[in-house]
Amino acid sequence: MNITEFNELVRESIGTAESLIQLMKQAGEVLTRSYEGLKYRPPGAIEIESYDTLYAIGDLHGDYSTMIDFLVGEKILDRIMDEDLKIVFLGDYVDRGPQQLEVLASVLRLKTMYPDKIVVLRGNHEPPRMLIPVPHDFSDVLYYKFGDDAHQVFIEAYKLFQRIPVVARVKDYFLFLHGGPPRTVLEKKSYEEAFSIGVPVIDDVVLEDILWSDPVDDSSIETAESMRGAGVLYGPIVTQKALELSKTKYIVRGHEPAEGFMINHGGRVITLFDARIPNYGISRAAYLKVRYGEVIEDIRKYIEVIS
Repeated sequence: MNITEFNELVRESIGTAESLIQLMKQAGEVLTRSYEGLKYRPPGAIEIESYDTLYAIGDLHGDYSTMIDFLVGEKILDRIMDEDLKIVFLGDYVDRGPQQLEVLASVLRLKTMYPDKIVVLRGNHEPPRMLIPVPHDFSDVLYYKFGDDAHQVFIEAYKLFQRIPVVARVKDYFLFLHGGPPRTVLEKKSYEEAFSIGVPVIDDVVLEDILWSDPVDDSSIETAESMRGAGVLYGPIVTQKALELSKTKYIVRGHEPAEGFMINHGGRVITLFDARIPNYGISRAAYLKVRYGEVIEDIRKYIEVIS
């Protein structure tokens, strides 16, 4: 499949309310399955067990041009059938940007076509009903596009959002999530306990922290109140404990606007941001690119910038 064919597939996917609903239902079936090289651990964790090249993409917020720039620049559609690529999307596909439906549909199409290659994680703009972000204009976009059918699309979207995993791990290397580790890492004795893995549903506090929290470079802080009104500000102590429990070296996250990327906590927390839209006034996007077996000493060398 070339990029022109992919664009046409995305356009068809959002052409009618029925086609988008069908895509969301198909994606919901593959989000929570295990595949070769990807192990799903309910209720919301993924283990990435193999890859030739690993990518991570930050918040897109309706910036479809950045999605296309990434796919074309890395020749993803040419390579994905023949190589063991793993692509981790860190959440926030909708709200604020001009092409929210295109971004959502493109991520879901990639997941349905290549379920063993794509990891879709949840952002705070794919929210639980208890924590709706402001502004949350996704519903307005649906009503503008689909009119009276928008309500049913909205219902299906929220069903889908509740199924999206919240954390992924490459053991010994990377912990991927949207905002930050839950404050429960300070008291729990295992990765599974701290991240609500293996229980019927994710603990509300765990979910809130993962979707909403931000790092702060103050070694005296464990956690502090966040100006967002949800989640916490977390210091290096929380990061260190999360890395110890998860047996990883780096937290890779989105959530926080940055000129492509930002580094915190002595190089252990990497923020990727990919929404080059007027709301943020940001001109650069960035993604992580790591090949299997590479010895990572300076994480900055593995961050690619789209200007």
